[in-house]
Amino acid sequence: MERSIIKRSSVILLTVILLLCSYQVASSGELKKSDPSKTVQLEPIIVNDTAVKAESETFVAPLDMLSPANHESYIKKGIETFGKQGNINVFKIVEMSPSVNYTAVDALGTNESGFHDSIRVRGKKQTGPGGIKSYDSIPISGNPGGGKTIYDMENIGSVDLYKGYVPVDKGLGFSNLAGKVDLNIKRPEHAFGIDLAQTVGSDKFTRSFLRIDTGDMGIVSAFGSFSYTSSDKYKGEGNFERTNSSMGMVIKPNEKIKTELFVTYNKDDHHNYYNLTYAETRNINKYFRKDFNTNRGSANYYDYNRQNFEDTVILANMEVTPSQNSKITLKPYYFTDRGKYSFASKNNVIKWDIDHETFGGIIKYEKKFSKELNTKLGYWAHRQEPPGPPTAQKKYTVGPSGLTFAGWAVLADNDYHELQSPFAEFSGQLGRFVYSAGVRYLDMKMGALRSYTHGTTSTTSQDYDTAIANGTLDRWASVKDKNFSEWLPSLYVGYNVNKSITVYADYTRTYGLDVNLFPTYVQQRSNFVSKGVTLQNLLDKLDLETSDNLDLGIKYQIATVCLKPNVFVSIVKNKQARVYDPSYNVTYPYNAEDALAYGAEIEASGSLSKSFDFLVGLSYNKFYFTDDLRTASSTKISSSGNQVPDAPKYMAKVALSYKIAGLTLTPSIKYMSERYGDVLNKEKISSSTIVDFDASYEIQKVLGLKSIDFRITATNLLNEKYISAINTADDALAATNTAATYQTGAPFGMYAGVRFHF
Repeated sequence: MERSIIKRSSVILLTVILLLCSYQVASSGELKKSDPSKTVQLEPIIVNDTAVKAESETFVAPLDMLSPANHESYIKKGIETFGKQGNINVFKIVEMSPSVNYTAVDALGTNESGFHDSIRVRGKKQTGPGGIKSYDSIPISGNPGGGKTIYDMENIGSVDLYKGYVPVDKGLGFSNLAGKVDLNIKRPEHAFGIDLAQTVGSDKFTRSFLRIDTGDMGIVSAFGSFSYTSSDKYKGEGNFERTNSSMGMVIKPNEKIKTELFVTYNKDDHHNYYNLTYAETRNINKYFRKDFNTNRGSANYYDYNRQNFEDTVILANMEVTPSQNSKITLKPYYFTDRGKYSFASKNNVIKWDIDHETFGGIIKYEKKFSKELNTKLGYWAHRQEPPGPPTAQKKYTVGPSGLTFAGWAVLADNDYHELQSPFAEFSGQLGRFVYSAGVRYLDMKMGALRSYTHGTTSTTSQDYDTAIANGTLDRWASVKDKNFSEWLPSLYVGYNVNKSITVYADYTRTYGLDVNLFPTYVQQRSNFVSKGVTLQNLLDKLDLETSDNLDLGIKYQIATVCLKPNVFVSIVKNKQARVYDPSYNVTYPYNAEDALAYGAEIEASGSLSKSFDFLVGLSYNKFYFTDDLRTASSTKISSSGNQVPDAPKYMAKVALSYKIAGLTLTPSIKYMSERYGDVLNKEKISSSTIVDFDASYEIQKVLGLKSIDFRITATNLLNEKYISAINTADDALAATNTAATYQTGAPFGMYAGVRFHF
């Protein structure tokens, strides 16, 4: 506890020091304003009115033909429209992108399936104790745990989606295997303003949001926001309740120095939704409303299946520009996640205590030598405390009077995971060519783990620290720390055929690491011990999963319409699957398989007229193991070539927006082809087509306000009954302990809101 307090105090102290440094450097005159006589004259910058208008009124930012980048950036209109009424889950926004399969359990994006967000990008899902999200390029997310909906989308200026080429400073984190979704903070406004919004709707949904911007007060500007969201579940008993407060402050004493501080606190308490079996999905009309029950004597009692978390994020950013063409950036950060995840496990109830912190920093130096050469050098250091793997899970039996403690399902002490990563990137324009070449070296250390699970009983103390202090170390299930290292190159090359067309190719290596060896060993300890196999034996063979990703595409822009078709391939090495290891004569999650992903995407967006905007995303994805999986010494399953579970081959997304006299009408459609719940492709889930409708009306300069916005949203307009999330591993098999479970998607919902801009 004392160590934790010291670390938090250090982060806060560092933040204060950064703020004070800004004042000190400014007042000392060490960085003075440049001599006007020596000022470098820039060429006039011509702003294209059409482009500016397109950016403000379209869902995604227009393409930058000369930029060595390949990502999508959802801006104001896209965030407000696709964020929907919940406006708390960024995945609701990027799900409109080609090849992104995000299947929220409810219409608000408030409740995830299982312990992780059910998002796949080009068939691949996130791995390990790290999310696919980043916050201002910082890998801050709670996974497992809270942190899935800790940011209000009203405080996000844009959302960048990286799924092919990932720049060296954008793919940081415990994993970036599937890419990254980067939330860019909306900075304080330069003028004083107040945003006040209220939304109500189906299932007693209510959401209140308030943001106040101070405007520029000398060298300081700031904002503060508060939101409260609550809703009943759309089926069964239970509800969702979330409180969020955020603040941001920018200090800019002169043109050479800027210091920023952002703090977010989020409290989330909600009940989970029941998981269906595959047999129940075959009669979805009958089981669509099936959920946890109201019997306290059952493990499926709704109040035993819930989660609650408190999360705090602190992010500082200091930028110093010693010269017109150079910049130094320092970003320290801190994240703490505390709470509990309670869930049914057969006839028992497991209460998973989660208490972890993450902290680190990025320092980066950027220098522009010429149009042909820009450089970026940086270093990232990061420490995160488990769970991942779990360290504190209590087991309870269930009786007529409630729960009775029955020992620890998992009891362990795990050191911090530590990551260090220097990186370098060179970019520029050579004639008609634009390029970016980078490399990042990853050094990852998984913390040592000491297990005390074996031998715990109902007489073991329920207090974690006491149980550890009085427990007996299980050397079979304990391991030393382990280091992984990997070079992560990236390359983008584009050729500008003309001002409207760029042909490009890019390559990036991404990585991931699952940490489920320990819980698997604990569950099957007797089998491993009987064969003389320690957890250390298995950990010694663990490797990073890597994916070499190649894209080939075209950027094409005519006036305000952007078109970006591409084809891609990913070669995956050391993919994890529960396979037989002949060297130890056991089956366990082993990083030893190869897989291949390939496909094609078409994204089109822009304004066809002053009143008509659109977004279209079409994709084909194939992702499969390249060999049959050996599950026992003499048993193989026919997995080669089969689509991995929960990965639709075909997806189509369309949003059309028509504006007339302040009224904007936006229907949107998301189609997803059939999926499977197992690697043999026997558990087939039918395709689905979900139609949403959004209508907004803006009145400007009325009653002394800047504007008033009215919005009505209808979700699942056709009230389709469908399966949303499939909780499964990529090697899932029916009728085994890896069998998938399924969750239904939310039915028709209606929501209405009003927003005042003062």
